[in-house]
Amino acid sequence: MISFFNNGGGSGEIRGRQIATYLKAKLSPKQGYENDVCIYVKCVPPPNYPKKTYIDVLEDSMGLRWVKTHPEVGIIASSKSIYNHLSKELPNKIILIPQHHCNFEREVRSRKKIDTVGIIGNEAVFQFPLGEFEASLNLIGLKLLTFIKKKFKYREEVVDFYKRIDIQVVWRPNSDGVLRNPLKLVNAMSYGIPTVAYPETDFVEELGDYFIPATTIDKLLFGIQWFKDNEEIYNSWSKNIFKKAEEYHIENISKLYLNL
Repeated sequence: MISFFNNGGGSGEIRGRQIATYLKAKLSPKQGYENDVCIYVKCVPPPNYPKKTYIDVLEDSMGLRWVKTHPEVGIIASSKSIYNHLSKELPNKIILIPQHHCNFEREVRSRKKIDTVGIIGNEAVFQFPLGEFEASLNLIGLKLLTFIKKKFKYREEVVDFYKRIDIQVVWRPNSDGVLRNPLKLVNAMSYGIPTVAYPETDFVEELGDYFIPATTIDKLLFGIQWFKDNEEIYNSWSKNIFKKAEEYHIENISKLYLNL
């Protein structure tokens, strides 16, 4: 049996409640979990933690700080970049279980035209003046849709956003992305939405062939316009990334937990 323990919202919601619900596993039980495989997501175990305990590492969380002093506890890495980094730094047993995307329904989008560029995440997801960027998009016949929020609680609000955009952009040149997972990229892929982004480590190591890297804002805009002006390329790219995203569907990701 598997028991999940989590803090609500954001990754704790995705890696905790959503997976527990899908697997029909226990979620934050108060008792009867001592012999279970126990997975702690964005939280730390009690002092007398169960023998089969794993910390799900999501960025530089309290779980990562805690596990550094507990080499006997297993680690679940949510990306290849986290896995590769921690494998060099820590003696713990480390298991790679990627983060699943939001498109549970495997919905396929249809588009009449390519006209909307989207940005989703917290305030750090796009490290460039939004007004200036939006003006540049308007000059090439595109509009900008943003969904900036500190913590996302409901899957449906993320789904609704992706249904409304045609190209995603991520611009975080001030963050290397080593201790991060490429969820934004995978979410967009699951709807056949191409992404143009700064080449963060997490994107490059896991899905380097499934996004357009850009190291300057001019190159970011060039990549966006390339998709806008080449419908055949856009459609081919969309089919390819949609197919790849199936690997990250919750049906496939959830099976990996059963091997713990």
